[in-house]
Amino acid sequence: MTNIVLLRNRPHFGAQITTLPALRLFSQRHCGDDPLILLSRHKVSWVFQQFPWIESTIHSTNYLAELKALSNGSNLLNLRPSNRFPVLLYKTIKNGQIFDLVNSEAAGLPAHQYSILNEEEYRALNYLKIFTQDKAELSEALALPFYELAESSSLTINKQVINVLVMPGSGGGEHKKWGLLNYLKVSKKIAEQSGGKCHLHVLLGPDETEEIQLMNNLLATSEDLFLHTALPIKDICQLVSLCDLTIANDCGPSHIAQCMQRPYIGLFREANPEWFLTHPKSIKVTPHQNQDIKTISIELVTEHAINLLKHSY
Repeated sequence: MTNIVLLRNRPHFGAQITTLPALRLFSQRHCGDDPLILLSRHKVSWVFQQFPWIESTIHSTNYLAELKALSNGSNLLNLRPSNRFPVLLYKTIKNGQIFDLVNSEAAGLPAHQYSILNEEEYRALNYLKIFTQDKAELSEALALPFYELAESSSLTINKQVINVLVMPGSGGGEHKKWGLLNYLKVSKKIAEQSGGKCHLHVLLGPDETEEIQLMNNLLATSEDLFLHTALPIKDICQLVSLCDLTIANDCGPSHIAQCMQRPYIGLFREANPEWFLTHPKSIKVTPHQNQDIKTISIELVTEHAINLLKHSY
């Protein structure tokens, strides 16, 4: 028998990353030795195939393909709160255990366990609450799949200096980007104010060609700059775990740093509670009165960075 997951109908990297803590907890608590099969309306298998405990991800283009997979499932995890038909049909034809994210308490009645969608809560937490409400368990489960994966990475950095990881890209567009030059200026100010050497690690995706070109021009003139592009997820996890601080736009890889609950500064165009995890080492920064994200001051971000670094040693 298999365990089936209906993934959220969004193609973005961050939307997939935030499902992983719940998928891992589902796998540990309810799947046993049976395979975990994910169904997605988008081609996202490249994300999940990097996690060895996930059997496969099926690109399910229609209900018929999904219903065929559901007929072989012993457990169902549904992460689509508005997608009720497959859940009800699964209950009728299989009567297996259902774990469900729902829009209302009434919608959760067929489920073995469920959580009600809360758009004011970090989405990865909302998924996890299908399985537990315990704060300590939630915190541990958020981080687990990423620390597990980091153990398979061979990436290393110089831990004798301050290491700051920045994520200046964003698949969501320019309106979400603070700007690479601002990140570079913050790194310089951190080094000045801390009185120590600071290595800046810049993580960019392969499509962020403008930022990559700028970084390549700068690398020849600085021994404190490091460019990381097209990293596998295991190396992103390792980089986050090794760096003293992550500063990021609202982007997909930022959710790895957030779930790992490392010192983190998130720069957001808008408040977006669904995409920010509040914890003792995290700070959200937004512009005043809905201004452009680039109006966030370098001085403010530097101040937050210095304070987080002081408390992390």
